[in-house]
Amino acid sequence: MKAIVTRRFGNPPETVLEERPKPIPRAGFTLVRMRAATINQLSGTIRKGDFGFPEAPLVLGNEGAGVVEESDRFAPGARVAVYGHSDLGVTVDGLFQEWALIRDDRLLPLPDTLDWAQGSALTVNYLTACLALTKAAKLQGGQSVLVSGATGSLGHAVMQTAGALGARTVALVSSARKARRAAEAGASAVVDSSSREIDEAIAELTDGQGVDIALDPVGGPRLGELVRSVRRHGTVVSLGFTGGRQATVDIMDLLTGERVVTGYGVHGDSDVEITKGLDDIGRLATEGRLRPVIDSRYALADFEDGYARLPSRDAVGSIALEL
Repeated sequence: MKAIVTRRFGNPPETVLEERPKPIPRAGFTLVRMRAATINQLSGTIRKGDFGFPEAPLVLGNEGAGVVEESDRFAPGARVAVYGHSDLGVTVDGLFQEWALIRDDRLLPLPDTLDWAQGSALTVNYLTACLALTKAAKLQGGQSVLVSGATGSLGHAVMQTAGALGARTVALVSSARKARRAAEAGASAVVDSSSREIDEAIAELTDGQGVDIALDPVGGPRLGELVRSVRRHGTVVSLGFTGGRQATVDIMDLLTGERVVTGYGVHGDSDVEITKGLDDIGRLATEGRLRPVIDSRYALADFEDGYARLPSRDAVGSIALEL
């Protein structure tokens, strides 16, 4: 079978397309003929050698979708989405290959309403969104949720999931074009930081009170701005660092508002929480309330073009590798 193998991490990395043996089925695992996987920030960070412990050579890819070929749990031919947790594409070979052997409890039945690329983007970002909202932020129905980077793959998942859970969503974007996309995606309100001060816009939208919750996939300077945008006793949840790993927070914003700043990382969560989260997003997807947005699709041999697209500020949604 064909597999994309990163032989050396670094900038630039050494990644090649090579032939490898097809995985051999075993108990507790499902053999999946992969149809699509996402090129995401995790694999991009690993490829550059910035993640720490992964060792090359390694097949990357931590979320995807495909067809069951052999399984004790799923019928042959079943369509499934794959969640790689903290191992696939990190410590063991992942999903950038034509067949993959997946733990049974890491698979989610894929609704027929989603194509392969959309299915490949259904697990990591939507699990992160669902568990960050319900577990880290303790979302209650009717609360307001501000989402930075709302047209990115994770930001869109957070915004869509928050809406599906009964929240009023405020999309924070960086251009007029992205503002239009966020409005089309169903945001209750949109703030374009290229044309307005965030504090001023949020105060206007909330009668000066601030939003209940802010979720931040961007990081960097944006985190401190979001702290000022939440109400007294409000919560900010950090989810990523596409805008930088270092953030400055005014301590007075924390003290005077008794605000909470926390973080959430799905790959460190327990199997119990992950199973519950997969059930929840599977139900919401089947109901038609979750639908990943695909920015672009690349053939197996064109994976480098997908990685070139990954850091682009023009990307809206997930980048899919068609296998």
